[in-house]
Amino acid sequence: MPNSRRLSRRDLLRATLTAGAALALPYRVFAGACATTPAQEEGPFYMNDYDRTKAIVNQTDLTRLPGASRPADGEIIHLAGRVLDRDCKPVKGVLVEIWQACVTGRYAHVLDPNPAPIDPHFRYFGHMMTGEDGAYTFKTIKPGGYPVGPIHRPPHIHFKVTGGFYPVVVTQMYFAGEPLNDNDVLLSTLPKAEQKRLIIEPTRHADGSEENLYTFDMPLSSFDPS
Repeated sequence: MPNSRRLSRRDLLRATLTAGAALALPYRVFAGACATTPAQEEGPFYMNDYDRTKAIVNQTDLTRLPGASRPADGEIIHLAGRVLDRDCKPVKGVLVEIWQACVTGRYAHVLDPNPAPIDPHFRYFGHMMTGEDGAYTFKTIKPGGYPVGPIHRPPHIHFKVTGGFYPVVVTQMYFAGEPLNDNDVLLSTLPKAEQKRLIIEPTRHADGSEENLYTFDMPLSSFDPS
């Protein structure tokens, strides 16, 4: 019988630090290792009437709404990573936002034409501020793919990073092993090397937990003083 123990906050912190351990070494050893995160379209489904002034309160669990009788449908996953500068040093005090479709491939947005049902138990959106270590963590579900006219987009999660002395970064994280990745209309516009940086392999927790962890570090570019 599989061990169904949930990942604790300590587990997530350990996984984040382990994944970023190489980056904690002197950055000169890793010249070029922190190339800027590839940009992707924000898309039309960024949250309706989102009040950014409320984002100072971290909201990192998308799987259960307050007072809900049960969690959201779908495979529970964890996202973790660090926001870094181009020298691979952690960036403190920036806002990391995520938004995504639910397991059916539907966004909670008034403009989404997808006829798939909305999951009333799913939050669809999360945000948190990075601390001294530049780290973020989210608990969510693996989203479904969805149709865009005659084609289908693969499962993905949208990220936006804002704050500090850096330009806004908008990108998308994809899941390794998804057949729709190969011909995606947005992912295929990037060079192969940049595509690989956005397609993330899962890490199953060492104690046998069934919940996968996806580690996605996001190096930022700097403003051009010229």
